[in-house]
Amino acid sequence: MNTDNTPNYRFEVKIPIPLNRLEEVRIWLMTHALWFKPHFPDRDVNSLYLDTPHLERYEENLSGISVRKKVRIRWYNQLDDANKAKLEFKHRQGGKGYKVTFDTQFDFDDLEFSWAKALKLSFDKLPEQGQLLWGVEHTPVLICRYTRQYFISNCQKIRATFDKNICVYDQRYKADANLHRSVPLGDYVLLELKADAEFEKELSRLLATCPLRQSRHSKYVNGIRQLMWQ
Repeated sequence: MNTDNTPNYRFEVKIPIPLNRLEEVRIWLMTHALWFKPHFPDRDVNSLYLDTPHLERYEENLSGISVRKKVRIRWYNQLDDANKAKLEFKHRQGGKGYKVTFDTQFDFDDLEFSWAKALKLSFDKLPEQGQLLWGVEHTPVLICRYTRQYFISNCQKIRATFDKNICVYDQRYKADANLHRSVPLGDYVLLELKADAEFEKELSRLLATCPLRQSRHSKYVNGIRQLMWQ
């Protein structure tokens, strides 16, 4: 598996936007002196979140522990085509974090597909470093899917994404993959602003002008909450 695992610490700021404020925030970002412009074609993002059987990563996020870990497998566009996926370990400490990734894949067309079989195959193909990082988070909880728009500042220091049509697919109670029954997370768009740790001041100056405040936000946590309310 190909991987570039040199830690690159960065800040990530999340700003949930009510739909009635979306145009206001878009105008703010596009007319800012940093001159944001499209960076990448829009695409659908699919993320399988993995946890322990007792949802320890979920509980860590709820409690606000400053040092925490997230394990997910991400692929793009078609929900049922995960032949070019990435296993990601996101480590967060305080306000910044870094990500370690490994190539992986799922074959949803396999008539005998099961999460247990697919995840074991992914684990077995990892190098020792990846297996150690994976730890005990082997329980598939949910797939989060949304459409993402990408922007970047003219100086290339700050990246911005808008995530819309966010929904989750519950994976907790069946051996195979649920790719058909989804639950929406609400009528809002999520703005994420990202900058490498060395550009913290530039990010702070941008946030100081934002018409909405940043907040703690986790698609994984919100997804579990939404599923529990069903």
